[in-house]
Amino acid sequence: MRLAIVSYHASPLSVPGSGSDGGMNVYVRSMASHAARQGAECDIFTRRIDPGEPETRLVEPGLRVHSIPAAGYGRVSAGDSYAGIKDFADQLVEKVGEAPYTYDAVHANYWLSGIAAHTLKHDFGIPMVTTFHTLERAKQAFGRSQGELSALRIHQEQRILGCSDAVLVSGPDEADWLTRYYGADTTQLVEVPPGIDRAFFAPGDKRIARAAIGLFGAFPLIIYAGRIQSLKGTSLAVEAIAKLDPDLRAHIVVVGGPSGEDGQAELARINTLIARHGLEDRVHLVPPQPHELLSTYYRAADIAIVPSESESFGLVALEASACGTPVVASDVGGLRSVVRSGITGLLVSERTADGFAAAIGGLLRSPVRLRRMAQQAAAAADLFTWNQSASKLLGLAGSMESTARLQCVHCA
Repeated sequence: MRLAIVSYHASPLSVPGSGSDGGMNVYVRSMASHAARQGAECDIFTRRIDPGEPETRLVEPGLRVHSIPAAGYGRVSAGDSYAGIKDFADQLVEKVGEAPYTYDAVHANYWLSGIAAHTLKHDFGIPMVTTFHTLERAKQAFGRSQGELSALRIHQEQRILGCSDAVLVSGPDEADWLTRYYGADTTQLVEVPPGIDRAFFAPGDKRIARAAIGLFGAFPLIIYAGRIQSLKGTSLAVEAIAKLDPDLRAHIVVVGGPSGEDGQAELARINTLIARHGLEDRVHLVPPQPHELLSTYYRAADIAIVPSESESFGLVALEASACGTPVVASDVGGLRSVVRSGITGLLVSERTADGFAAAIGGLLRSPVRLRRMAQQAAAAADLFTWNQSASKLLGLAGSMESTARLQCVHCA
């Protein structure tokens, strides 16, 4: 089995947590890595960021990353990303055409990658699997969109859906979004949730973890991990700490960097909150960390907070749970599939600083309940592994070799 994995703007070798790098980077790298460990040959095609990057890198046996120099180098805006996709697709077709082997399937990640993968399918008759990760019409339903790019993105997502032989969804909410907003055929949707790698994400000694990240003391510690942007609720997390009873003396570690159009504004809001509430010694801003090192931060914390406005899955919540850290999260989207409210953490329906402060404060004042949740969170995370996810992808790709719908439904 040989897979062509297209990840245009999310390089699997980038450190997630700022800019456009996040859970998608982790997803692409982890899915391909575990597929390779099961015997597949995986080639990831991504846009080159640094002109000094090698054209091809062997990451591990069976897994290679190919960097394509489309649309120049460096980070680019959403509009510039779209402008460069045709050049990327042309170079991708050329590389695949020159390869001394053929691919059994192409796996596109995100709508931009889907445009390029769509071209591969047409030119070489390769079955196409798509993971959208986020959907523009779902973002619109939550009051979010990309402005001028919004209509264009919806048009392309509809085309990609019509051309995909299968679409991987992380859970029931994402499947519902595709059927409700895009008219997807339910037989086209295959539930393949993301996973965790137990080699890194597992319970451990909290005191050792705190020492490793440079925090000492018996104070309650909350962790927020992810990109700093209003969609993720970063400033809401910090404000929730400010709302807690001062006697708790809770601290929060924010691991991540500014992302998106409002990333810098969100960081400014956080700094304003720190100054207004005198939180200089209790809010710890940490730059993005290599993915495998995040487990130490999770283990150091008593609670992980995930106050996102929407999530198709919620990988941070799953990884924190795997480390035995209960999660307090927004009651939205895929977070409902990860957090079993009252058992492995709490889902907060009132997405406000007061709502999150009440949930966190209640747990911190109930240490027996918090310890029980920690044990149950670690056990529940065993249901989600990258090995299982990769097995489903490979089984699906293998079944499509002779049954792929090589004619597109919505090629416009």
